[in-house]
Amino acid sequence: MNAYQTMHQNTAGLHYEGPGRHGAHITVDAAEMTAGRFEIVALRADGVEIATKAVDGIHAAHLAYADFIRRFVTPEPAPAPLAGKYAQLRDDIRAALEAGRAAEDADPEDGGTCNMDAAAVALPRWKESLVKQAAKEAGTGCFVWKLYGGKMYVFIPNSGGQGNARSRNAEAMTAAFRRMGYDAIDYCQMD
Repeated sequence: MNAYQTMHQNTAGLHYEGPGRHGAHITVDAAEMTAGRFEIVALRADGVEIATKAVDGIHAAHLAYADFIRRFVTPEPAPAPLAGKYAQLRDDIRAALEAGRAAEDADPEDGGTCNMDAAAVALPRWKESLVKQAAKEAGTGCFVWKLYGGKMYVFIPNSGGQGNARSRNAEAMTAAFRRMGYDAIDYCQMD
């Protein structure tokens, strides 16, 4: 048996080609580089390396390969359905997005300074991952804005504008959040 046959026998089954965790085609492979020394690699379809790991022994190669499959191929589990105040927040974000879009549609003039204006909401002691999940389910994104020792969640408007139209959209979102009882302010940032 030659070296290639030994390597192939030792790493048989440690090869994957197909969709990765995010849908793009990837390859995960293990190869015996020298006697007892294995390299496990994950590659994008264009050959760019995602990760690599060198290990000693076939058992360690199997463990490293399984770890790469878990990290780069296995889909992330779906989050648990939102409930309680987080489900209500999702619905309220949807309503604020609609209010913002209506304000922008009513007056689409888009002159002025390009900006990244949005609505910021204080949600003290709320779980960040669930707030972001609520935003995603509502059809937008959010990020944390830290200021004066606290934090606010900034919700991105559904806007086709980049100047005055976006500002009006964001201001309408903020007003909608306030009507719903949230502590909300305008987040203003020039682009």
